Amino acid sequence: MHSFVLEAVPNPEESREIARRAILILKKFISNEGILHDIDLVLTEACSNVARHAYEKVADCNRLELKISIFPPEYIVLEIADWGKGLCSETIDFSMPSPEAVGGRGMFIMSKLMDSFELIKENDKNIIRLTRRIEEDQWQTKE
Repeated sequence: MHSFVLEAVPNPEESREIARRAILILKKFISNEGILHDIDLVLTEACSNVARHAYEKVADCNRLELKISIFPPEYIVLEIADWGKGLCSETIDFSMPSPEAVGGRGMFIMSKLMDSFELIKENDKNIIRLTRRIEEDQWQTKE
């Protein structure tokens, strides 16, 4: 098992940067570009949601954490955490919004591109835990 923790200030620029840094780490383990693209999309969406929604006031906007756990040759776990207001799991709609909808596609995309999606509350910490199975032939080979 390999574990990495990345932190950023949750604003749009740093939210994209933390996702980019995560992909650079994952490229050392995963060879499949399609999977890396899916994970990049999911992380960009999840991290930008923290930047847009987690903290009530800009002054409260202080922390975004991404934990990457890699379990070759089986799966990866991504945990996106904030200490803001959190999400209520009963109100999340994982269905595809209508074409006219302005937003609301992020949770649908994350739930479709990952194998599992969990919302966890640990004291003041809000965590979205995403798991993705990786087939044996999609891992980088040791040379």
